[in-house]
Amino acid sequence: MGNGGILNKLRSIRLLPPADKEFYNLLNEMMTTLVNASQMLIDLFLAPGQESREIETKIATSAVRCDRIGESIEELLKAAQQPPFDRTEISQFKADAIRIMKFINHAANRYVIYDFPSSDKEMRELAPIIKEACEEIAKAVKSLPRDRNIEPYYKAVGRLEAQADDIYHEGLRRRVQEIRQDRTLLINRIDEFSDEDDASGIIPRKELLSIIAANVEYTRHTAIFFVLRQVYAELERAIDSCTEAIGTLERMVAKNV
Repeated sequence: MGNGGILNKLRSIRLLPPADKEFYNLLNEMMTTLVNASQMLIDLFLAPGQESREIETKIATSAVRCDRIGESIEELLKAAQQPPFDRTEISQFKADAIRIMKFINHAANRYVIYDFPSSDKEMRELAPIIKEACEEIAKAVKSLPRDRNIEPYYKAVGRLEAQADDIYHEGLRRRVQEIRQDRTLLINRIDEFSDEDDASGIIPRKELLSIIAANVEYTRHTAIFFVLRQVYAELERAIDSCTEAIGTLERMVAKNV
């Protein structure tokens, strides 16, 4: 290798001061905690009922850990004379990462509190997307010391968000359609009896049980919809926060190129 090639190689090597290494270590630790929590969310939606509370507790513990890492980042920002990136952007990225964790924790908490007998199809589809988005952000953070090209990770998270939005809205559409079908069936059962010419005004036992069964199914699906919507909403907020985090990371790098 010629002298020119050696010089170019030396220029590409970033000699990180101790404070920079400490920032990168904390950011990587934050993202590792997030990726682990997102895997636990997948496990939660696949686990039998008796294991769900234990997994939810582990996710809550990860949320506490994430907060503590965030506090360490803020303390380092106060102490560092010259952080590797703009202080405001580092603080914002920290806040974005904590927000992702918060929504993962909220989704797990609501799932356990409402004691679902099993997870919904959309939950099992959304959780891996959140994990994949966290992994993309983690890879972007890990690349910062040597390569500040965030664009591939930014695009990957954007594609994942679009995929998650489709799943989220399809889940809501499917549940609303179930409610409409149940309501139509209930109305038809009532109308069928109303059209009968029964002078006594007494509903026969068979028809009454049929109407009650239809009403129970309608009420059940309506209640499930409103409960599920809370879990869906937290999952959607988590993936939206991933988009905000990678956007902050892109701005943070752009200011320091």
